[in-house]
Amino acid sequence: MKQIINVQECYGAELHTRQMIERLAASLNPADSYLLDMQGVQQISRSAADELYNLTHSTMQVDVINLEPFVEKMISSVTRGRFLPRQRAVGDIPIIHCATIGNVLQQLTR
Repeated sequence: MKQIINVQECYGAELHTRQMIERLAASLNPADSYLLDMQGVQQISRSAADELYNLTHSTMQVDVINLEPFVEKMISSVTRGRFLPRQRAVGDIPIIHCATIGNVLQQLTR
């Protein structure tokens, strides 16, 4: 039988960092199977969604249920991105070499 983990109760309504999901993963026993109940989790960052993808596609048996609309869209976006080739736009943005942090600050305040 799968153990149910209420993610909102454990980590709150907003998952901001990859480290939050890493902590969750570290608390799981690889020999067991889990359902992560995401009801009440309203926001997830792209990096946290990416780490959640890693967890649900690892050797551990972890499934996710009750996704709120925004969270579902972010996880879907991350999943689609895993199967698309990376494309970098070619631009004519100059590279500026800065010898000191002061030079960096000058460039940033222009």
